[in-house]
Amino acid sequence: MRIESLLPPGQPGKPWTLTLEGGKALRVPEGLVIDFALYQGKDLEEGLLDQLERAAFEAGLREKAVSLLTGRLLSTGQLREKLLAKGGTEAQVRDILDWAERIGLLNDEEYAKALVRHYQAKGYGIYKIKDELYRRQVPREYWEEALAGLEEPDDIIRRFLEKKLTDSQDRKQVKKVSDALIRRGFTWSQVSRGVEAFRRDCDDL
Repeated sequence: MRIESLLPPGQPGKPWTLTLEGGKALRVPEGLVIDFALYQGKDLEEGLLDQLERAAFEAGLREKAVSLLTGRLLSTGQLREKLLAKGGTEAQVRDILDWAERIGLLNDEEYAKALVRHYQAKGYGIYKIKDELYRRQVPREYWEEALAGLEEPDDIIRRFLEKKLTDSQDRKQVKKVSDALIRRGFTWSQVSRGVEAFRRDCDDL
């Protein structure tokens, strides 16, 4: 099949635009332009065209992976899921995941620690944080070390009580606030201990 046009990108580093007879267009990285010796008017045999299309697709998947990982942190499982949804095969996606890990774009261990720090800073307890680690497909082998970095929850619970509990002797209000803390991932013993300490301090005023 003949190459009707081969246009350079508007920005350095972006893919070239290759248009085949019949109007089919491919986005081709500059490295493939060189590797396949592409030029306007070149005839591509069917086997060579198949190789080019496969290589261009894989390059596009890699470009997508870079875009996703520079925009936010992702786990290996999350990235795998997204690349498969883009049409990548298991083998293609595995190669990209290995490459991203090698160059430091993908790191489940550091991602686990970052998640723990983020959700504790938002005022959540250990169970909520574990839920997020699970939901974001962080491998369990990294949970223990990441969770070991959790600060004691007493101060977080205290700040929540100071903000939400206006009457420490109002049983309904105490229950409502305690239930809210449980939903935020704190254990019942942590919440009970925090409420009792808060009550004692209020009584001393």
